[in-house]
Amino acid sequence: METRQPFEIAEEWIQKWSAHEITAIDPGMESALDGELPLEQPALCLAAILEILRHVDGSKPSHLLSVLAAGPLENLLNYNGDAVVDEVDSLARSNPEFRLLLNGVWDSDIKPSIIARLAKYRGNPW
Repeated sequence: METRQPFEIAEEWIQKWSAHEITAIDPGMESALDGELPLEQPALCLAAILEILRHVDGSKPSHLLSVLAAGPLENLLNYNGDAVVDEVDSLARSNPEFRLLLNGVWDSDIKPSIIARLAKYRGNPW
């Protein structure tokens, strides 16, 4: 079980993904945020995602936002959408950067009820 703080997880993730201009995870670069956190520790995962948004430009789609949306956030909604949907809804309503990030999520494996709940924020997929 992950015991580090969200800022530590975010820093590690940013360093790994900033150094690689790739869109798939190779085994040597997977971080906790790309692996077990979305499945096992949804609150910590969401906190780390928010910490990343505090440190990267979230005003427009970018490589880092693409990887964050289609990786950790998508996995979080897929594995633990019911546990985080209230907070995700609140964040999307109040935070334009988070709303942009949410629009980068691919929803093919996320429960239809979660997609329906968040649909009002997902009008501009990228």
